[in-house]
Amino acid sequence: MFSISVPPSFELAMRRSIFFILLIILYLVFGALALQRLRRPASERLTSIESERIDLKRAELLNVLWAETVARTENDWYRIANQKMNHYEKTLQTSSALSSKETNDGSFGGALKLAFKLITTIGAVEPDELTAGGQLFAMLYSLAGIPLYLLYLTQCNRMLASVITGWRVVVSLFSFVFVGAVIVDIAEKDSDATSFLYNYFSVYLHFSTIGEESSSIGTVLMMVLCMTGLSLSSLTFGYVQQKLEKKLMSSEWNFSKMFGELNKIKEKMELNEDVETTVINNHYPIAEEEEEEEEEEED
Repeated sequence: MFSISVPPSFELAMRRSIFFILLIILYLVFGALALQRLRRPASERLTSIESERIDLKRAELLNVLWAETVARTENDWYRIANQKMNHYEKTLQTSSALSSKETNDGSFGGALKLAFKLITTIGAVEPDELTAGGQLFAMLYSLAGIPLYLLYLTQCNRMLASVITGWRVVVSLFSFVFVGAVIVDIAEKDSDATSFLYNYFSVYLHFSTIGEESSSIGTVLMMVLCMTGLSLSSLTFGYVQQKLEKKLMSSEWNFSKMFGELNKIKEKMELNEDVETTVINNHYPIAEEEEEEEEEEED
């Protein structure tokens, strides 16, 4: 039988990573149950931007119909009115679809996705999405959740660093992003058609913690991919940071040397000013003594 030998550091980090994964899962379930009760109803979450867009479309429709009433014949007016009404109806349907999507986000899956965002910082969270109590809970929840997730990332980084070193971490990251994009592309085959590059960029945004404003990736799939992808991106960014630091070391040393020279010039100028001040101060007492002697002689 073949046996695969792994470094002891890998085995230890793997055990600790599994332990922290279990803690994170329990913490996410707790957060999802709480956030599900603290989220604002979808009917109250119509964004001001969406409301403004609908108002503008309504005003445009009324203005056009009023302007065309006099200048057009009845048949032309009827045709233009139908076109504008159809356009306005599509705007209302889009708004209704967004509202329906927000209603679905009120489920346990939507709350779980929100909890995962709060502890991983991979996406934006709308303040209007939560009640006042929910906003307070989200701050306290992330205050403990982010350090907990960082503990997992630390152990996962140690595990990966023991088997992946150097430029291979960069290749591993983009390879895993490719795999994730393929999985997302397969999982969303029934949804609106999106290019593979779009899915690739979307997965990269999640792994780099930049986040995506309106992600279409499923909650469970996003969590599974990010548990490894965030660790690979953290390891890659650390490697690139070290390389940049080495490349910039000489420039940094030259800058520090130039800064030191400027400090020396400044200190020399201050010393010259002190010397001039001392000379002036020493000159005035001598002049005063001479004047006093002259006055005494005249007396």
